[in-house]
Amino acid sequence: MPSITTVVAQALHTAATILRRDAPQDGMVFRELWELVLARKPRLEADWLQAVDESGQENNTPFKDYVNRNATNLVKAGWLYRGARRWQLTGIGVDALARWPDPVDFYLDACRRYRRWERQQQFVSVAMTALEQLPDGGHWVALEELAAEFTVDPDVLGPVLRGARTPGWYLALGEDGQAGAGLPMWPFERDQWRTLLDEEGLLDQGRSSLDTVRALPDRRMPVWEALKAAKQPLEETEADEDAPRQLWIVRGVDAATGVPLVRGPWRDDSKVTLDTGFPPPTAAAHNLDSVRRAVESALPATGPARREAVARELDAFLNRMRKGDIVLSTDGFETYVGVVDGPAVHTAERLERPVDWRNLNKPLDFLKDLPSGLASVVQDADSQVLEATEYAETVLALIGDMPRTASLPTGPAVLPDATPELAEALHMPDTTWLQDCVELLRATPQLIFHGPPGTGKTFTALALARHLAGASSATNVRLVQFHPAYAYEDFFEGIRPRLGAGPDGDTGGGLAYDLVRGPLRKLADEAERRPAEVFVLVIDEINRGHLAKIFGELYFLLEYRNERVHLLYGSDDGRGFRLPPNLYILGTMNTVDRSVAYMDAAMRRRFSFMELHPDTPPVAGLLDSWLRRRAEEQGGDPDAYDDSHARLLDEINRLLADGSPGDRSFRVGPSYFMQDLAHTGDGALDRLWKTQIIPLLTEHHWGDGTDVEAVYGLPVLRARLNIPSPADVGSADSADDSADDPANQ
Repeated sequence: MPSITTVVAQALHTAATILRRDAPQDGMVFRELWELVLARKPRLEADWLQAVDESGQENNTPFKDYVNRNATNLVKAGWLYRGARRWQLTGIGVDALARWPDPVDFYLDACRRYRRWERQQQFVSVAMTALEQLPDGGHWVALEELAAEFTVDPDVLGPVLRGARTPGWYLALGEDGQAGAGLPMWPFERDQWRTLLDEEGLLDQGRSSLDTVRALPDRRMPVWEALKAAKQPLEETEADEDAPRQLWIVRGVDAATGVPLVRGPWRDDSKVTLDTGFPPPTAAAHNLDSVRRAVESALPATGPARREAVARELDAFLNRMRKGDIVLSTDGFETYVGVVDGPAVHTAERLERPVDWRNLNKPLDFLKDLPSGLASVVQDADSQVLEATEYAETVLALIGDMPRTASLPTGPAVLPDATPELAEALHMPDTTWLQDCVELLRATPQLIFHGPPGTGKTFTALALARHLAGASSATNVRLVQFHPAYAYEDFFEGIRPRLGAGPDGDTGGGLAYDLVRGPLRKLADEAERRPAEVFVLVIDEINRGHLAKIFGELYFLLEYRNERVHLLYGSDDGRGFRLPPNLYILGTMNTVDRSVAYMDAAMRRRFSFMELHPDTPPVAGLLDSWLRRRAEEQGGDPDAYDDSHARLLDEINRLLADGSPGDRSFRVGPSYFMQDLAHTGDGALDRLWKTQIIPLLTEHHWGDGTDVEAVYGLPVLRARLNIPSPADVGSADSADDSADDPANQ
């Protein structure tokens, strides 16, 4: 079943593809474009209705309007321009289509770029105002310089200007006056830029060509002069209606009395405050780096870890918190909720924000009303300001305030039951065993398949994972493999070196170090953002890794999904990290390497275990059933199929059982006999025996004196089971043919 995210992604990706092919220059009226989208994808509206119905959330917005609104993500990414009700794809959007052919990847990357713009939108707005108010007479500014002045990322500001096209957008150019500032352009965009610069008297005819448009270098205006004309103060505006409201937990206690401030001045004066103990940075410190510099200057003797924590709290309160966000604070078990009503105000030793408190006369009960996950965040006493946006709609519902419509469904995710189709794909007789797996995951979201080699553990885990994730399995399922050198930094997150950029943009700037997310962190972050979808991490050979070293502090979270821990590298921004409830882990474990009985007790407690063993269902009899079905598919008689492969497998496992009657950890699974190698061409079984079966058994009997060829050799087993070799069958056929030849009569 497709999710809401998937359906919207398909609609937007299809629209962008149509614009690229059918309307590259003039764009297209949205009404006409929408008809073409539905003609190309006729099931979209039905999938939308089904996805909304399955999500359980109320959504009365027509699908067409919902898609139009979510196209804002593409506009802020600079991929799409919407003007006069027409949609027009930009050169940046064409490049994005080429880089992200998958609709979900395309849409999610646009959403990520939207969020980057969202975090910097206040200062992007001021930069745009500076462009609008450039003095008459024909001047341009360098995009890099403009972005640096307002501490905006150039790769955020440049695309937003292309998507929004506010007055003067075309006057932000590259350092040498080049139109586009290095970003992809369509030919018609280049022609448009040439016309606009020519009208301003800025076009440098001598340095412009068919492929390049440049402005006159002597008409470049320093940004500081442009700022003289930009009179707009750094005032905070409400966030876009499309953006979800953030939830902030803010704590404050009166230093003299120890009484929570929400009982006194916060309540009386309709505000929240953040005490710093030193003159806090002003609104000019409009990003984390500038706040860090202010904190380092004010607290030179404080340790770096504490300075970083203070800087992140100040940045959250000063820059990331927005008008319209939700604030939560507690007085004992009484919990108060309010809505931020304006920008931060600087006083001598604190920052203040106006807040409209909504439930002063009817506080929520901390223990009874708040969800347990939010309660655990609220109890974290390490920070004065914490973000807990994933609980925003829950809190708003508790106080009867309607939130903005979020762009993604809110969950909870639901695991689907096992189906006969899944059982058939795994060659299982029915869904009983698979449904047991689903029920175990519903109770404990970690499950390990264990058993001897060749029993289909990895194949089963991946098939089940894709079934659980449904239509989003391409993005919501990830496979990793543990090994002895695998570590926490590989699995979750760690510091990674890279070559830094030199002054000329090359890689001659020495080493730089980044905190890089691993597969679990990436999947967990996506699961947190999309709580209505199922995400599955498949860990192959889970027992081959040093589990305590790989999981680190995450061990605790495997058992306590509603709790939070502080991460090793501090990337949780002081609010703690949790494993989302919609993230499931499937592991595979080869019992030849390590028995379940010898696993760490903490690991056994955190995982459920399901065995795949040749002696027990669903593996027992699987090869025989597979051979019968294969014969039927090839047009043969299913009751007269060749069962020699199944008999050979049973004989191997009988010999292994007789040799170690109390040890079930080593048997041979049917997968070896279900691969093409065992059935393709003359001598197929002999090749399988020589390259896979004998080496496997040799390793098992290493050092115990067993003559593996004498016990398990293919000729030996064939003779014991009266299975003729292909050569014997060929000789018999030749003899029969010879007997029938009249010349021999």
